[in-house]
Amino acid sequence: MGDRFDRLAARHANVEVLLRRPGIGHNNGPTFDMSWGAWVWRRAAAKAWKTPSPEVAKMRVRRAERLGITYKELTASLMNTGANLGAAVMPLSLAARVRRGPNREIIVEARNSVAALVAKFGGRLFLLGDIDAVPGLTDDERAQFLSTVNRAFDGKVEAIGWGHDGKAIRAMLKANAVPHQEAFLVGAGVGHQVLGEAAGLPFTKDIDTWLAPAG
Repeated sequence: MGDRFDRLAARHANVEVLLRRPGIGHNNGPTFDMSWGAWVWRRAAAKAWKTPSPEVAKMRVRRAERLGITYKELTASLMNTGANLGAAVMPLSLAARVRRGPNREIIVEARNSVAALVAKFGGRLFLLGDIDAVPGLTDDERAQFLSTVNRAFDGKVEAIGWGHDGKAIRAMLKANAVPHQEAFLVGAGVGHQVLGEAAGLPFTKDIDTWLAPAG
């Protein structure tokens, strides 16, 4: 029995992040009780969410609209990290289909619904070129890939990182002088939520609600 395959040792690093996530409805605060620590946390939270001046509120609303997120998401991120959001990271596989043409050229086909959202986005956009989404590229093809992608997205993509995990996202943002606290992930499903958490991003925005009209 000692040589049985160790499934726990073989699981992906992102699974560890998932297993450590608090349950549904948890806001990362202390357990509700009457202790001094819990009282201080509730008092600080109430102070943080105190209604700001009209000028500040309007500024935050405009920024949230440009980024395609809610006022509450923007404010929560600011309260938690002290940083203003200004960038989004999206897995390339979610944004486009990448294939080779008849002459072996690289073709990027933007997914129509995503292209329309990207066109409305008013922040800095970065793509994570996950390996499964891209056919094997030569060094020259990789060097030209950003310009190929931007033909499909009207020049809205600032940079592309290569990899499939949180470290790849952090490396891409760092290379472009973007603190990870200022970026959020646009994704779909639990897998992308785990990816965003592994990168230390403030939150993951579901693509179905990204840039959706308020109301």
